[in-house]
Amino acid sequence: MRRQDEYRQLANDVLRRASAEQSAQLKAQWEILGARYMELAEQSKVTTDTVYDPIPWDRLRVPKR
Repeated sequence: MRRQDEYRQLANDVLRRASAEQSAQLKAQWEILGARYMELAEQSKVTTDTVYDPIPWDRLRVPKR
């Protein structure tokens, strides 16, 4: 899976959680986090040299067959 797909998946998971949240404050915080992940997905299309990357590299490795 490409890095931008990982970020999109994280964003979708977080936004799904936000939609189920009862607290308005927590819902807003989940939505902000989802928006940041979407920004990272867009940025990862352009550049691959990130200073800090919250996704561990081993998650992106394809298992050997």
